[in-house]
Amino acid sequence: MSARPRTPLAPIPKTAVGDWFRHPIFGYVLLVLLAFVVYGLFLAALFSKTVTASLPAALLVILWWSRGRLEWCKDVVPLLPWFGFSIAFAVLSSWVERTLIGAQGAAFALSAVERFLLAGRVIWFYFGKLLWPANLIFIYPHWMIDADELWQSLPLITALIVLGLGVWWTRRSRAPLAVMLLFGGSLFPVLGFVNVYPFKFSYVADHFQYLASLSIFAGVAALLAKAAVKAPRWVAASGVLALGVTLGTLTWQQTKIYKDVFVLYQSVLDKNPTCWMAHTNLAVALSDAGRPAEALVEIQESLRLRP
Repeated sequence: MSARPRTPLAPIPKTAVGDWFRHPIFGYVLLVLLAFVVYGLFLAALFSKTVTASLPAALLVILWWSRGRLEWCKDVVPLLPWFGFSIAFAVLSSWVERTLIGAQGAAFALSAVERFLLAGRVIWFYFGKLLWPANLIFIYPHWMIDADELWQSLPLITALIVLGLGVWWTRRSRAPLAVMLLFGGSLFPVLGFVNVYPFKFSYVADHFQYLASLSIFAGVAALLAKAAVKAPRWVAASGVLALGVTLGTLTWQQTKIYKDVFVLYQSVLDKNPTCWMAHTNLAVALSDAGRPAEALVEIQESLRLRP
């Protein structure tokens, strides 16, 4: 029985599709498609939440932190359209807040000096809540900002001193200043320089710092990771476990106040009894639940606090 002769396999011919993929124009087409995707995602973020307008500036800070310098043509120019979109959406959002939502009037009548004082206090408030998340309130007390009270300038002064120390420390490390710039820059829309409607009830709210908190978390994580390298493995593992359990427990306890609308606003009044908004909303909820006598007490207290 004779075997059939085997013919050598012919080389795979180049196809038109293969030639097209190898053509230089394919790289440009792919780059254009990628640009459309990236621009589309950024615009989608802006339409979803205008606070993401800080992204172009944040990218420049990250580039400066990683390389120690910024190049105009390589770093800044490609982001100019993004800055244009950010400015446009920021102006639109500010107009909507003032004109359509009502962020104007006596409740927002702060002088330029008072707005700077407010900014300093807001920054330290959020930083403190991140490092020590205790006494969290759904609606915090509304601060009285008064430029004539000298103590109210302390938060701003200390913030500027810390910023100056960050600039000085760049000779050793750029990371601290980068974290400060990312944190303060992401918080800028709610520092008090522009009017946002929730300022009518409180100048601060926990959800205002969701985006800004990422820089603090990254900075703290970097410090912990650096310390963990020098520590025994069991110490590092125990520390991570303890931190996770602590934060998880605090989160679990905080979720209890969101059981229902009655628990939520009663928790606010327990810590912030002068919150007229909580009294009003609780009165509405009680009335809807068929408890008019209790609702009347709440609405009377709200009118007493804010005639």
